[in-house]
Amino acid sequence: MWIDVHVHAVLVKELTDDRPELLRDARELFDLRTSPQPLSTLLGEMDACNVETCVLLPINCEKSLGSRMPSNAEVAGLVKRAGKRLIGFSSVDPSAGKSALSDLKESHDTLGLKGLKLNPAMQAFDPSGPEALETYEEAEKLEMPILIHTGLTFSNRFSIGHNHPLIYDDIARKHPKLKLCLAHMGWPWVWDAVAVTIRNPNVYLDTSGTFPGTPTETMRQIMSLISARVIENTLGDRLMFGSDYPRIEMNKMFNAISSLPLRQDVLEAILRDNALAFLGEE
Repeated sequence: MWIDVHVHAVLVKELTDDRPELLRDARELFDLRTSPQPLSTLLGEMDACNVETCVLLPINCEKSLGSRMPSNAEVAGLVKRAGKRLIGFSSVDPSAGKSALSDLKESHDTLGLKGLKLNPAMQAFDPSGPEALETYEEAEKLEMPILIHTGLTFSNRFSIGHNHPLIYDDIARKHPKLKLCLAHMGWPWVWDAVAVTIRNPNVYLDTSGTFPGTPTETMRQIMSLISARVIENTLGDRLMFGSDYPRIEMNKMFNAISSLPLRQDVLEAILRDNALAFLGEE
């Protein structure tokens, strides 16, 4: 049974029915044009891929864009409906200062959320600034891993100046107990993301949509940059399966990953074991 560490909650129908503005925000802010689907559709996609658990991600863009996509409480509600099939992450806006720290602690202590999702481009914050550093420190105290968007953001409405993976080398070195996932492998700065990961045992990568094409084209592009030998020898314990659902269909990304020309033990680590380590579930 496998684990998908990168699933967005923004177009779950149970949420858009209750809060229709989520649909508008998904289209206008998150560039998702697909129709809302019930939670049962996500669970069905998971079943089809033999995925036991996925990590459900919100993005708190309330300060930058006037939206929570969705809120931490809404994510916690979906986790409660689905039981052990979902692991909920929270999202806070580091530029909100002390309220971000209290929101993060509440999401952990009261809502039972297990990690933190950040997107410096959409949230318009400096990931190496003092408020972000305070947020990392709080996450480290709470033992909450962070999944953070790195690399390209296709909409040019957002700056990608704070999306470079090299930013996180110093952060990872200064917070060795804080687990960081550089989502999207930092594409197009893939080798920089790999370098940060090789240097820091607390840094992980995920396979979620990294290249403007099909999942198979995505992974073909990655394998053209990073050989199977490099993946097996240096990333085999830190690369994780992430689909980017609903932007990318889970089964298509799963098939692209499971057919990679890698040793079976490395494939199994990418599809499950590395996520368990990142999530502290070993």
